[in-house]
Amino acid sequence: MRFAVREARLDDAEGIARAHTASWRTSYRGILPEAVLAQIDVDQRAASWRRVLTDRSLFALVAYDTTHHDIVGLCDCGPSRSDGSYAGEIYRFYLEHHARRHGLGREMFERVTDWLRAQDRRSLIIWVLDNNHHARRFYEAMGGQAGRRVPSMVSGFPVVELAYVWDHL
Repeated sequence: MRFAVREARLDDAEGIARAHTASWRTSYRGILPEAVLAQIDVDQRAASWRRVLTDRSLFALVAYDTTHHDIVGLCDCGPSRSDGSYAGEIYRFYLEHHARRHGLGREMFERVTDWLRAQDRRSLIIWVLDNNHHARRFYEAMGGQAGRRVPSMVSGFPVVELAYVWDHL
């Protein structure tokens, strides 16, 4: 097998930041302006991931290439940041383009929902950009139901975020 999934470690922060940035630049091309994508700072993302990876209330996974050991995907979750309607939330879920269609997304999703259930978090929310049709198809295939839409901003650019929800994990 070319790819595998494991729990993220603190020393993964830089690799996660690189994969996160690469995924953003391909996933949001044509959705967000190129100027927004070009300004992503990998070092800032690595610092953010170091904070996430030391927070024991959160759970993070990486997908990696088993040959070169490069991180090619990431997912993290924890308590919901929403109004309390949902117990758990997936905060970020990204795969680099070349790592898609290998079952990594499904494996990460299943491992995250297993972790949430073990934490007695039996409902889930994740926010996606409304016009990110690839992500929307994936969450629908995982059983998510489209919820409310909320206007938002990404680096000063107006977007609409769509909630996908699972009422019972």
